[in-house]
Amino acid sequence: MESELINLIADLGTIAASLAVIVTTVFVWRQLGLQAQDVDTDARRFQRESLSVIHETLQDERFLTARSKFFSGPHQRSHSELSDEEKRGAKFILSVYGLMTRMVASKAIDEALYQQYWGFTLMRDWDRLENFISGERLASQSHGLYRATEDLVSRWERGGS
Repeated sequence: MESELINLIADLGTIAASLAVIVTTVFVWRQLGLQAQDVDTDARRFQRESLSVIHETLQDERFLTARSKFFSGPHQRSHSELSDEEKRGAKFILSVYGLMTRMVASKAIDEALYQQYWGFTLMRDWDRLENFISGERLASQSHGLYRATEDLVSRWERGGS
């Protein structure tokens, strides 16, 4: 009789332990589901904020004016043929692109979104600024000048993001 009672208690203990494992598993599974929802929400929020930053930066009147002035004339001239004002405009354009590139590199903005929104224009502008960039690199003795943006453009041209 005593052994039956011990067996019954042991069985009840096993059932209780099994229930505890099941309850813990359900709880963990539920928490993971909630975290996944939060990650999705955070990712959507990040993309929304990225788009806002990209839009505001690239639609800024100073940036658009600099692009318009620089690209309205014969922008394929050599670096030495450009006026100081044209050089300042080109530097400003490249500084905005450099800022956006660094924001992509630091994951402050979403690269795929940036590429979809402004990629073609960046790649076209980079090609149009090629003479200026080469001249600036020679004049400053800095061959790494604008390298981060150049690397981004090269990667996009190869089809990467």
